[in-house]
Amino acid sequence: MDHLDVMVAERVQHVLAKRGVGLNDLVKHTGMPAATLQRRLAARGSFTLCELARIAAFVGCRTAELIPRMGEK
Repeated sequence: MDHLDVMVAERVQHVLAKRGVGLNDLVKHTGMPAATLQRRLAARGSFTLCELARIAAFVGCRTAELIPRMGEK
């Protein structure tokens, strides 16, 4: 599961950077605590599907874009 956590964290970070979204904005709009977001973005824990959906809704992408496909490395 650790590898999947890293892959998801990297995708989320990429989307946030691409859209210029900072941690404080994400905290404010998703309702997730900053400490939780920091842990998830560092791949020290797994994002839930609900968390990913809230992030995707805020940044304007599909939730599926934040989840690696089978066989992806």
